[in-house]
Formats: sequence, C-alpha cells, structure tokens
Amino acid sequence: MICGILPLYKPSGPTSNDVLRRIKYWLNVRSMGHSGTLDPAAEGLLVVAVEQSTWVMPFLPGMKAYRAQITLGRSTDTWDAQGKTLEEKTVPHLDDQAVQAHLGTFRGVIQQTPPPFSALWHEGKRLYDLARQGRAITKPPREVTIYELRFIGFESPRLELEIRCSAGTYIRSIAAELGAAIGCGAHLSHLVRTECSGFTLEAALPLEHLQTAGPTGEWTKHLISPAQALAHLPAIQVNAGDASRVYHGIPLPCATTPLMSPQGWLRILDEVGTLLAVAAFQRGVLRMERVFHWDGGS
Repeated sequence: MICGILPLYKPSGPTSNDVLRRIKYWLNVRSMGHSGTLDPAAEGLLVVAVEQSTWVMPFLPGMKAYRAQITLGRSTDTWDAQGKTLEEKTVPHLDDQAVQAHLGTFRGVIQQTPPPFSALWHEGKRLYDLARQGRAITKPPREVTIYELRFIGFESPRLELEIRCSAGTYIRSIAAELGAAIGCGAHLSHLVRTECSGFTLEAALPLEHLQTAGPTGEWTKHLISPAQALAHLPAIQVNAGDASRVYHGIPLPCATTPLMSPQGWLRILDEVGTLLAVAAFQRGVLRMERVFHWDGGS
C-alpha cells in the first residue's frame, strides 16, 4: 500500500476537506487526513497524510506560521472578509509605534476566544453550522502560544503581520481582538499559511500537479516517508530481533538515557530505516507509545 506525507498548496476557495476529496479521486486512494484545517478563504500549506501515514500525524510538530493581513475599521460576524458586516468605524490615526504597542499583548502565552464560525464542536454540532442557524456560540477562552509576531507594515487601514504560533491558534481571533483593543474593529482580510507540522510552503505541491500526475503514478515520487516526516524526533535503530519485539509492543531495555524530543518521544527504526514505533524512555526501558504496522509503507 502506498503511504506517505504530501505538503500541498491549497488555493483560496475550497475547504480543506474539499481538497482531500479531490485528491483522493485523482490519486485513487482510500483514505487521507490533514494536520490542520485552513479556512476556505485562506491559502497556503496543507499537510496531507496518505493512507496509513495518518498514524504518524499526532507526532508531527504542532507549530504553524502565517502571513496575515488585518483590515481595521470593519467588524464581521465571521471575523474575516467573507462575513456579514456588523459595524464600521473610522480608523484612528496610528503610527507604527502605536501599532507595535497593541501587538505586544498578543505575544507569548495568551488566552484566546475561538471564533463563533469555526470547526469546533458544541453539543454534537460544528460551531459554524450553529452560527449559520442563528445560534452563535461563544466558547470560553483557551490557552495558545504566539512564539513570534512580526510587524511587517501598516498602511491604514491594512496591517501586515507574520505569526508563528501553536496548534489551535485562530488568526481571525487575533484580528478581532486587535480591532477591539484599538477601538475601531477589524477583520482578517487575507491569510497564507507558510509553515505547518515541520514543513514549509516552499515544499508544497500545487493541486494542478496532482491532478495531472495522478493517473501516471508520478505523484508518488513526492511522498515523504513516515520516518522522514518524524525526522525532528531523535532515532534509535534496532536489529531484527529487537525489531520483532517492537512490532509486538514489547518494551526494550536501554542502559543509557537516549536523546528525546521535548515531549519525551523518539523514533524506533529497523535496520533499513523503516519507522517501527514512537517510544518514550521510562525507568531504563523504551516503552512503545505507538507501534506502526505498515502494509507496504515505510
């Protein structure tokens, strides 16, 4: 079975699930997943897992990065440019220093309120479905981390930013909360995701390439193996005997403390470099967090 990771460029317009449906048809594969939804109006990097490679997705890096344009003076119900206008106000005179002062409150660990039009669940339904029915649900604020927020420029009413953040961060929320702090309202007017799950926009394949390469099978040359996709995790390579134990989830003795990721994980590889498991080191043994039983994958 073919499996691996594909970094793709999602254009503005289709939903992330629309993109998956298209490429499943073009490539004739049974199952796919992605490591983070992009709003329909947003574009940029969508990291897609093919077939059994969806198993590695919980272990991919959570950090994401974006280029964002925020327009001041107009508030919308969706907190982006596609929404219905709720209020329009005059944008006050702001210089770069004043904008930077407002941005300072959005750096580091912050509490963020998710947009009412989002894919979060409430009582078995998506928030955006409830909002379209006139039931806008406000979820309680939750903790996210803004690792970097770079001010690129401001030409009223538009503000350009680059943002590196934890998974679960809503850039629309930053736009709405910034507009509220300034006092004139704001919405997210353009968004490009530039990094996701350890991949960058430069590596992304255009959808048109997959449409033409699907029938020939040439697209498989672009697949990134599960072992490569988790290259951010330190690795231990084992012999055939230990590989059999790993396959059955049996802990391996380990005399010295190995290198591990900040989450305490490492990769277990067989003699040819196939990913066998993600493990954690505990009390002198490597305990398997997840064992991968590939069917023709790597």
